[in-house]
Amino acid sequence: MYEYFGGITRILVPDNTTTAVIRNNDWYNQELNTIYHETAEHYSTVIILDRIRAPKDKPNAEGSVGVISTRITATLRNEQFFSLAGLNKTICRKLKELVNRPFQKKEGTRYEIFRDEELPLLAKLPTTPYELAEWKKPSFRSIITYPSAECYTLFLAKLTI
Repeated sequence: MYEYFGGITRILVPDNTTTAVIRNNDWYNQELNTIYHETAEHYSTVIILDRIRAPKDKPNAEGSVGVISTRITATLRNEQFFSLAGLNKTICRKLKELVNRPFQKKEGTRYEIFRDEELPLLAKLPTTPYELAEWKKPSFRSIITYPSAECYTLFLAKLTI
């Protein structure tokens, strides 16, 4: 996502979904899931979840969801795609058309506003993108032993080089 925008926001405010939150007793004591937490650490950003069932906290985002649903998703409803790559390519094309489409009641396009007002405020991307990893604890303990001191010494020598 950040690669698409060409930079990182200092604060990210996603929806307060069950995919993002492990525990949500109240708005002040939320616990993010591991993937959201690791992503935020990698990109040096802060994740602040919006309040549950409070769409007025993010009216611009909620309005954009409606526009995207109408302009992109609805136009694809009768098309068939035989690969995820084909679907993604079509969505990217439709998105490009949407952001470059002039506003009806004001000057400019969504892309021009992003380029002029938001892009200069984005932080630089890290050299490597975030890589999704799945961490698991083993169901057993294993101890690796070596039959002789020579093997153990060679193993340590290889680690320190």
